[in-house]
Amino acid sequence: MMDSGEKIFGKVQNKYDEATYQSLVFMADGETATYNPKDLKAFGLANSRFFITKSVPGEEELRFVQVLVSGALQLNFYNNRYFLDNGTELLELKAFYTQGQIEGNKIKRYVKAYISTLKIQMAGTCGTNLNDQIEKTKMEELDFVRLFEAYHECNGLPYTSHINSISFLKVSPILMAGIGFVSLQDRSVEKNQKNGLDNTISYRFQGGLRLHDFRKYPRISLDLRLGVELLNTTFQSRFESPGVVIIQAEENFQETSVFIPISFNYSVYRKNETDVYVGLSGAAWYRSISSSSGIISEELIGSGKTNIYNREIVTGVDRLFVPGLKLGANFPLGDRMRLFTETQFDVLLDYYTTNILAKRSSFSRTGLSLQIGIEF
Repeated sequence: MMDSGEKIFGKVQNKYDEATYQSLVFMADGETATYNPKDLKAFGLANSRFFITKSVPGEEELRFVQVLVSGALQLNFYNNRYFLDNGTELLELKAFYTQGQIEGNKIKRYVKAYISTLKIQMAGTCGTNLNDQIEKTKMEELDFVRLFEAYHECNGLPYTSHINSISFLKVSPILMAGIGFVSLQDRSVEKNQKNGLDNTISYRFQGGLRLHDFRKYPRISLDLRLGVELLNTTFQSRFESPGVVIIQAEENFQETSVFIPISFNYSVYRKNETDVYVGLSGAAWYRSISSSSGIISEELIGSGKTNIYNREIVTGVDRLFVPGLKLGANFPLGDRMRLFTETQFDVLLDYYTTNILAKRSSFSRTGLSLQIGIEF
């Protein structure tokens, strides 16, 4: 609704379902215009979000304020702040910390000033009946909405909740597969010792859930997954003490890892249903190694003698925490599915240890994986 009272209909050109707008890009009749709070009285979205223009305490200019519950007492939201509108004034529902001292000891106290505001504004028979609920109300959207709804229902007053049709979050199952490229990083090795893996390609499979489109934070998503990685490779090592000895070793092993990653993602770009995001991940990692006996050759240069040994070479930790970084993008695939791709970098510290003729070494492993999946 324009400031003049004229109503226009069209499409809001927003990339995300935001809870706070500083300005509004709006398309109507093929033309796009940008509106500021001084230009509009109110606007509503198809998902039932409703915004009005208000003077907000502490703000010099008019703001678009989201109406969560409208009625005799109106619950508003702007930029992580909640307000009660009684038709006469806009009162902020505040909570804050104070510091003081008791017998010389510093204390920090959390003051729920909004409790007093609610009790005063809801005074009456219903306010008395709702006293326990008011006392237990947390500084959270859902708690405030439930309280305002209960107040209107108790008094038999009409009201509208503008966010009930908006889900708190969406949950989507996912399946994905891909390949990884691994490499050894020396942590503690002998001087003149060279080490490596002959095959650096692993295979990954994952399934899980994606939590996304949070009502208040649409850019944020969380991934909860269970994955398996398979690696078949040969560890190779060569150590030389000039003029004394040359030691060469190799062992083929098959590694099976089960990992449980949780990742926090933030959308950095969205256009035409394509979403690009970055993420931080942490995984509980469990792995087992099966191998044939390793072969170690010890060439004694002075005598020309060579000794051959068959023994286990590669061991390592059974479990560890693995941090990672990822970059991903997802695209629409029909009406109900999305295709997504991810590139992830993981660091597995002190992952392998080797024992070659009493020479112990430790190695970290880094991995870069490329994966593709479907979100249902």
